[in-house]
Amino acid sequence: METKKRFWTVFRVIWVTLCLAVLAYCQYAFDGKPNSDAEEVLIILMFILSVPASFVAGAIAVGVAFSFERLMHSPLHTTRLEMLFTWGLFFAAGYIQWLTLLPRAWSKWQMRKSAHSEGPELKRSDLA
Repeated sequence: METKKRFWTVFRVIWVTLCLAVLAYCQYAFDGKPNSDAEEVLIILMFILSVPASFVAGAIAVGVAFSFERLMHSPLHTTRLEMLFTWGLFFAAGYIQWLTLLPRAWSKWQMRKSAHSEGPELKRSDLA
């Protein structure tokens, strides 16, 4: 049980560190120009770190950007704040997926697996 808890702690630290490294690098590489590739790098790397929940996060980001452009009647320019919002969206989706739902699903699967493996043995011992 201790190794399982340690695994998820190490996994959490590695995942959060990678996400923060992506944010730091892209904020550093952002040159303030409208055609800066830093945002695309951020989206691609966070998409990879948060897959498959990143499909939902990407759809939300596109929806927000489309709505903003329609309401303001102007294109959305890349800024550091906009990159932080995008990163936060992908980070939240990935965190919920990898560090909340997956550990719960894993422990439930392990409990069911152990319950199924113990169940038939108890019935056999009752017959003897």
